[in-house]
Amino acid sequence: MTEFRMKRRWPRRAVAAGALGALLAVSACAGGTSVGEAPSGDEVQDGQGEITGSVRLAWWGAGQRNEVTNAVADLFEEANEGVTVERESADFGAHFQRLNVQGTSGNLPCLTQMQGRQLNDYTSRDLFLPLDPMIESGAINVDDIPKEVVDTGRGTDGNLYFLPYGAAYDALVVNKTLVEEAGSEMLPEGYTWDDLVSWATEMQPNLPDGVSALSLSGGRPNFLISYMAGKGETLFEDGKLGFSEESLVEYWEMWEEMRKAGVTATPEQMSEQPEQPEQSYVSTGTTVADTAPGNSLINSQATLDGLGDGQELTSIPLPSGEAGSGNVLFTSGFAIPKNCDNVPTAAAFIDFWANDDEAASVFASSNGAVTNSEHLEAQLQNPDLPELRQHDLALYQQIAESEPPTVVYPPGYQATFEESFTRAYERVSFGDASIEQAVSDFFTEVNAGLGSAG
Repeated sequence: MTEFRMKRRWPRRAVAAGALGALLAVSACAGGTSVGEAPSGDEVQDGQGEITGSVRLAWWGAGQRNEVTNAVADLFEEANEGVTVERESADFGAHFQRLNVQGTSGNLPCLTQMQGRQLNDYTSRDLFLPLDPMIESGAINVDDIPKEVVDTGRGTDGNLYFLPYGAAYDALVVNKTLVEEAGSEMLPEGYTWDDLVSWATEMQPNLPDGVSALSLSGGRPNFLISYMAGKGETLFEDGKLGFSEESLVEYWEMWEEMRKAGVTATPEQMSEQPEQPEQSYVSTGTTVADTAPGNSLINSQATLDGLGDGQELTSIPLPSGEAGSGNVLFTSGFAIPKNCDNVPTAAAFIDFWANDDEAASVFASSNGAVTNSEHLEAQLQNPDLPELRQHDLALYQQIAESEPPTVVYPPGYQATFEESFTRAYERVSFGDASIEQAVSDFFTEVNAGLGSAG
C-alpha cells in the first residue's frame, strides 16, 4: 500500500466556495440598482419586443468551451441583423466573484450564466427576472426540454430564473477490469445502497494489495444528496436541512462500517487524493468504484490508459432507494437580470441557444449534456461521436427519463453546506468525534448558516 502522510487537507473547491460565500455575505442585503434604461423589475417582462441592439453575455470556461460559446454567439448575431453580443468569460470561481460585484452595482450582464447550486444566492437579493412570462408569451420555447430538467432552474419561490441548456449528473464510475479479475459481476440495474455495500464487501478480499473496493465517500455531498433522494427525504426545506438527524446517523454508520472493515480507502488516503476526477484513485486503478461527474469518464479513462494496464472504466447510475432514483441533475443555463435594458434580445438569445439546431451542433454538449431532447437524440445518432461520449450522453438520457427529483438549493448552500459536511465526516473518520456528536454539530452549524444567508 502506498504510504500517505497524516495530513488533513481541505479540497480547493471547498475553500473557493467559502471565499465566494464570504463575498456573497458581504453584499447579501445590498440589492441591485438599475442602469441605463433598464426596467424597474416590478413590471412583468414577457420578452416580447424588437430584437436589436447589444447584450452582454457572461459565462465560465476556457479553451474549447470559450471557442464554441463564441461560435454560438456569432451564429446568433448572423441570424439577427443589428444585434451585437458583448462577451465576458472567466473560470468558474472568478465568474461568480465578478457576478457578485456586478450584482451589487446593478450591472449584471443581460445574459448571466448560472448554476442551480448558486442560483438562490442571487435570487435572495432579487436580482433576476422570472422567465415564466417569457415562456408563456412564446419568446422562449421549452417544448423539447423535459419538465424535470426545466425545474432545476427554479428558485425557492417557485419561479424559473434560468433556463437550463446543459445538464450534469453524478455517476458511479467502475473499473470493469478489476471487477472481473476479482470474480465479481457488475452491479445490476436499479441496485440499492445495500447492494453496493454487499458488492464491495464481497469483492474486497479478492482485489490486489493496495486496491480498495470503494473510496471513502462519507464526506462527499453529492453522494449524500443521492442517498437522501433515494430515501425520498427532502434535502432542504424552508431554508433549513430537510432530512432528519437519524438519517444522517444511519448514512455515516454505513460508511464507518465499510471503512472499519477495510472496504474503502483510508481517511489519510482521501486527504491526499487529487481533486481533479481524472486524477482520482478510480482513475489510477487503486479504487474500483467512486462517484464522479458523468462527463469525467473520458478523461479518467485516458489517465488509466496512460498507465498501460489495459483496464477499462464504465459508469452507471448512483444507487436507488425505496423512493426510486438516487440521481439528481446539476444544470447550467442563462438568467436575465432585472437591470437588463434589452430583455427581448436576451430572451431571443436564450431561445436560440435552447432550440437552434446549428447552435446545438456547434456547442456539442460542452457544458453538460444538451437538455433539448431533439438535439440530444441527434448527437447520440452521430456516427462520429466517441464511444465514451455517447455513453455519457446516453446515461444522462436514461437519468432524465427516470424523472429525477429536483433539489432547490437555498442561499448559502455551497459555502455553508458543502464545506461543513466534508469537515463533519472528517471528524468522524479520524476519530475526533462520535457520529452522533458530529451530526448534531453539523445540523446546528448548517441550519444557522443557511438561515442567515441572504
